[in-house]
Amino acid sequence: MDITACPLCALERTPADVAGLAWSSQHEPDGSITWICPTCTRAQLWRIEALLAIATPTAPAAAVPARWAA
Repeated sequence: MDITACPLCALERTPADVAGLAWSSQHEPDGSITWICPTCTRAQLWRIEALLAIATPTAPAAAVPARWAA
């Protein structure tokens, strides 16, 4: 398995991280798997719970303002 960095914060994934369960995987539309560090995973979960778009490996997702019902 290649050692890669978190695409959102550039934290390096170490061999110890590969053996553990702290990092999460994000499956991309092209079939690739991106590994997200624990801190960014928590941020991604917050975005999901807030019904916001999740960040992608190419760039963090911009905040989307909520639209209030009329």
